[in-house]
Amino acid sequence: MNNKDLIFQKYNNIKNNINRIKEKYNINYNIEIVAVSKYASLENIKEFLNLNLDLPLAESKAQSLRDRVGELEKFNKNLNIKWHFIGRIQSNKIKYIVKFADLIQSVDSVEIAELINKEAQKNNKIQNILLQFNISFENQKGGFNLSDYKNIYEQILKMKNIKIKGLMGIASNSEEKNLIENEFEKLNKIFNDINLEFDKNKISILSMGMTSDYELAIKHGSNMIRIGSGLLGNS
Repeated sequence: MNNKDLIFQKYNNIKNNINRIKEKYNINYNIEIVAVSKYASLENIKEFLNLNLDLPLAESKAQSLRDRVGELEKFNKNLNIKWHFIGRIQSNKIKYIVKFADLIQSVDSVEIAELINKEAQKNNKIQNILLQFNISFENQKGGFNLSDYKNIYEQILKMKNIKIKGLMGIASNSEEKNLIENEFEKLNKIFNDINLEFDKNKISILSMGMTSDYELAIKHGSNMIRIGSGLLGNS
């Protein structure tokens, strides 16, 4: 089986699995798949794009995002790829992220949001973002404190060149299902609370779940999952 066929098979397996999960938990809304390309080879990404699956691609480093965009434009200038940024944001790299990312999933401080807002203003752009919350309470992972959500939302909502589209969280890398479910449920609650408290500025995206835990994420309200090794592989 060649790479293209293998990627398509993986995609079909994920889609079938999502349909099974939706039926199991009586879910009737769409679950968007984001293909994480950060560990994939350029050849694998090209094979993936040739399948015309119309999925967004995600990178976690600003230079990688810039380089991938350049490489793929050489491959085909007519590609209309939606790029997401999912990594820790360094203030000196924001210009690359704002230039190329349709959605920045990993905004984890008001200061970073302010810099994104300024850069978006320079680019005459309204930058779509997600607010990342630290649901696992692990220091190495970025994210706002869950308890500060209202104050954070109010502050960033005032920034004219930013549009808050939703929330993002990364669960613990653990075999304990109860722990992971509890973390996802905390973010789901904040997602719902924001939509109750900010009726005129509702959010629509809840980005939770990766290759190893997306079933639990969908069970607890995720409508966007980030799939890397389960789709594009690590080659």
